[in-house]
Amino acid sequence: MKRIVIIVGLLIVAVIIDLSATELPQVKELMVVGSGEMVAGNVGRARQDAILNALKEAVRISLLEFIPASMLEENIVTLNMEIFSRVTQYVQTFKILSETGRDDGHEVLLQAQVDLHKLKDSLSALGLLGEKVVQEEIVRIRMVLAEVSRYPWYREFEDFLREGLEFVRGVQLRSVMTGEFTMDIELAGDIQSFLDALTTKEFEEFFLEIHQTLEGQVMVRFMPREASGS
Repeated sequence: MKRIVIIVGLLIVAVIIDLSATELPQVKELMVVGSGEMVAGNVGRARQDAILNALKEAVRISLLEFIPASMLEENIVTLNMEIFSRVTQYVQTFKILSETGRDDGHEVLLQAQVDLHKLKDSLSALGLLGEKVVQEEIVRIRMVLAEVSRYPWYREFEDFLREGLEFVRGVQLRSVMTGEFTMDIELAGDIQSFLDALTTKEFEEFFLEIHQTLEGQVMVRFMPREASGS
């Protein structure tokens, strides 16, 4: 089986979040992936759901410009009713970059522009936009996933970054080429804790080998479980 090599370039910038200190841009442009489940062979519905879920992800990422991930999770019921249920109101434009149909569903990669001012106004109306945001030091890492030949492994890895690590504040897909994904990771913590979490994480079908290079990069290899001797 072909080995999957992930090269993680540590492009690190420590910043302090202060939303009042800088002017808020009108839109946030980002690339996101969405998937839709195939039900009763309805290809059109699966494609529509994939697009809608991608737009929801774009808005979800944009919400993190204003509120921490913990507040988003605590108020998910309200946000589902008031924001995610009318997600197209917050997306100015979007463009489908690629899409893939499968037996069990549909998947799209799209580029979206989210109206940050409208999103901020909605959060304020819901009482979720406080006057002060708790300041925390954010470390940003640019991560390039290269030679990715098994897409389900990439999705499982991405889901772990988004949902399995409490100190990860954001995961944004920046670009996609054949077999290569570029992501920006935002951490509220130190780099070593992040690398330790990747090293100790156990995936069902694969495990990670992590090596730090002299150039300050981190190389992560996706290794199939059958090759581990376990």
